[in-house]
Amino acid sequence: MRTFFLTAALICTAGTASALCEDAWYLRNLAFDRAGYCFGSSLGKSVFSADCSTKSPRLTDWDQRMVSAHKKLEARYSCKINTKDRRLAASLIGKLEDVDLLPTLSEFESSCVGYTGAPVTMTSGIGMRDSYPTGIIASGETVHFRFEPWGGFEFVETDSGAGWVPEGSITPNTCEVFAG
Repeated sequence: MRTFFLTAALICTAGTASALCEDAWYLRNLAFDRAGYCFGSSLGKSVFSADCSTKSPRLTDWDQRMVSAHKKLEARYSCKINTKDRRLAASLIGKLEDVDLLPTLSEFESSCVGYTGAPVTMTSGIGMRDSYPTGIIASGETVHFRFEPWGGFEFVETDSGAGWVPEGSITPNTCEVFAG
């Protein structure tokens, strides 16, 4: 019964297409913000830094791939973000300040409820010498997977933070319940 209840709760709270669209828009535009883009829309101006320098930013290859992937995802889901609005309900706002390499959303989600393994350090990037810890996944936490893995790493979220971990660090065997 416990497994059914937890699974049902995860299904009810899992991201809707609207939430996916808002997070995709946010991630895509966060890359532009970090590159110094000066937003013209009301939404861009209210969500991102006013500290800008250009209307033609240069994105890194990594960010360009991430932006392209999110544009395709937004097209597939027929996303319509009202950029005249001043508010965005993206769940990722405030979670990625310490992350150097922005993740790419997946169309699929899963969660590890009640992590039972050894502590796992989340990092700002993927195996880079300059990566630094962004948090620790501790016993009992819920870990959310909703991003594409890359280069032997996967991006995860917890209530206490977000970051990159080596693929396979968290498995269904190290969870009280694994859903998704």
